[in-house]
Amino acid sequence: MRFFSFLFHRYFWLNLLVFIGIFLMFSIAILFSLKKITKWGQSSVIPNIVNMTIENAEDKIDDANLDYEIKDTVYRRDLKDGTIVEVQPAPGLEIKSGRTIFLVISSKRPPMVEMPSLVGRSSLRFAKIDLEARGLIIGNLSYIPSTEKDAVLSQMIGNTEIKAGTLIPKGTTINLTLGDGLSNIVVTPPFVIGKKYEEVQAALASSGITANYYFDKDVQDTVTAVVYRQYPSALNDEKINMGESMDIFLGTKIPQNILKDSALKARLNLK
Repeated sequence: MRFFSFLFHRYFWLNLLVFIGIFLMFSIAILFSLKKITKWGQSSVIPNIVNMTIENAEDKIDDANLDYEIKDTVYRRDLKDGTIVEVQPAPGLEIKSGRTIFLVISSKRPPMVEMPSLVGRSSLRFAKIDLEARGLIIGNLSYIPSTEKDAVLSQMIGNTEIKAGTLIPKGTTINLTLGDGLSNIVVTPPFVIGKKYEEVQAALASSGITANYYFDKDVQDTVTAVVYRQYPSALNDEKINMGESMDIFLGTKIPQNILKDSALKARLNLK
């Protein structure tokens, strides 16, 4: 009975009304806060800022009550650095105010790509396909006599050979040396014993002769390797067709048993 009598007591109803009032006020405050935080009912149209620089586009983005974030950069030599090339979502769409739009901008700095391996494994046709797929440009084509007609014999930037796997800027020009088939010209092979690797390459290139290089197992640095045997020999009046390949053997030094050859000692000016 006391419980039922309490329900009709004026303090109960007074406390209940106060609780309901506080609850309603709290709910209304939360509702308005959420509307303000989520910008409910407020929308913005994404401005068309394509082909504008970031600096010029910022005012338009601010006027539309939007934020932005740079999502990606693309290599474009024809555009000023920081030019907007794409907006996501697309311009003209209506989204909630305060949302973030994503921009793709241009850069004049080319990305780095790997130099492909063309020497000994590519014809001119496939070399073009491989280079163009990586955004590289084919430059000068030079031909030298070789058994491997139209095969790539060297790949260079300017006059410097470039190794496969080297990172180079996209858009770099690559010069190629290609095989032109064997000629009917017979030449005496150059004498290269005692010469270092780079000296041999220069000597053979000037003679129109290619080579197969064989390095001893103890050679750690090809730059310092020394030729101790060559085939054909330059000591026995042997000849070679321009375009044919010589076999060049390199080690850390010329072995003593090879130096016993009197003709070789005389050619090397050894006593």
